[in-house]
Amino acid sequence: MKETIKRTYIKNLKPTEEVLVAGYIETIRNQKNMIFLVLTDATGSAQITIIKSEYPTLVEIVEKLTTNSFIEVIGKCVSAVNVKLNGIEIYPSNINVLSIAETSPISQNSAQDLRLDYRWIDLRNEKKLFYFKIQTAFEKYAWEYFTKNGYISIHTPKITALSSEGGSEVFELKDYFGQKAYLTQSPQLYKQMSMMAGFDRTFEIGEYFRANPSFTSRHDTEFTGIDVEISYIHSHHDVMDAEEELLKYILKNLKEEFGQEFKKILNIEVPQIENPIPRIKLYEVYEILKTHKNYEVPRELKGDLDPQGERLICEYVKEKYGSDFVFITDFPTSARAFYTMKNEENPEICNSYDLLFKGLEITSGAQREHRYEKLKERIIENGIKPENMKEYLEFFKYGAPTHGGFAIGITRTLTSLFELPGVKEVTFLFRGPKRLFP
Repeated sequence: MKETIKRTYIKNLKPTEEVLVAGYIETIRNQKNMIFLVLTDATGSAQITIIKSEYPTLVEIVEKLTTNSFIEVIGKCVSAVNVKLNGIEIYPSNINVLSIAETSPISQNSAQDLRLDYRWIDLRNEKKLFYFKIQTAFEKYAWEYFTKNGYISIHTPKITALSSEGGSEVFELKDYFGQKAYLTQSPQLYKQMSMMAGFDRTFEIGEYFRANPSFTSRHDTEFTGIDVEISYIHSHHDVMDAEEELLKYILKNLKEEFGQEFKKILNIEVPQIENPIPRIKLYEVYEILKTHKNYEVPRELKGDLDPQGERLICEYVKEKYGSDFVFITDFPTSARAFYTMKNEENPEICNSYDLLFKGLEITSGAQREHRYEKLKERIIENGIKPENMKEYLEFFKYGAPTHGGFAIGITRTLTSLFELPGVKEVTFLFRGPKRLFP
């Protein structure tokens, strides 16, 4: 087909003389006198109507097509009251076959593992496409908020000699550098460096890697995070304030732009942060769960919350405060990373928090220890050899402001936003301990 007119996206179709549309065939209905195709592109679907008696040549072409085949269509777009797809249909004068698809190896009812094997076909779905449109907007509004509020974008190394947690859940690289190197779990150490550089407020939206052998619905080995660090804070509450403002801005704009589509496609509302997010200390959470939910966190998990505890405290907060979010604060020092600042009044706890959203932890944040000697003590307390963190400790020798930050897991946030059971559905190509393909 020689393209004589510019392609029109389906969402922009209006009754007109002639249009060119392109996409894949979602359904084919071959009736006695007519053939109906539903053609889908990234913006929507349209009905293509072929009258057999008028275009026998097109009938020959269409009868060879299969669902999922890709085509281009030139034809007249007209109003059609009885057509559910936007009240319009296209009567084609020409069809160009781009490719004919074999029978699909999956359906939307196939098991998740099989669908993930053929993820590119699995994503040919209005709802799943919508997930990624919202992810795009989520990141766009995050960027917009940051740039409006004086944050500086940084791109930290994804290959490093340092383990940000000082632990073992890292992917080790070959001896390319003549010494051990790893894929980064987090930009943590380098975003702290940006505070020492005097950048004041920084952010990064990037990919990170964690050699976590977990098979839960919330874990992945490669993931996207929004990382933030800010200087001149007085406590972790300043960090929570910053995150609350960010999320409030993102959700407000998502509602304004996509509120109607959320209702139409997902049958849910975009949650809003209309009042301050409740902040509850961890030891108070344990008491609330015991008193109001008849639940005790397993002894071996004290110092944190298990998934059931997270769900129940969010349930309680929704009932009491009407909030989909809750900050859990003041974790035991022993349960947090070495760079977390101890509470000055009670060194057994530290200035840290988690943010839960509809029963799922989406953020960890904290005030960092900025004093060189104190930081060195924390490293030793955590069983890490100071010489292994020599490069990191160097950042603090030449002056450091008070600072803190947080990291938002985008896939976890979207999982809660869409009320889905796990992160795989909102990850373009999931990576886990047993998934390396496609």
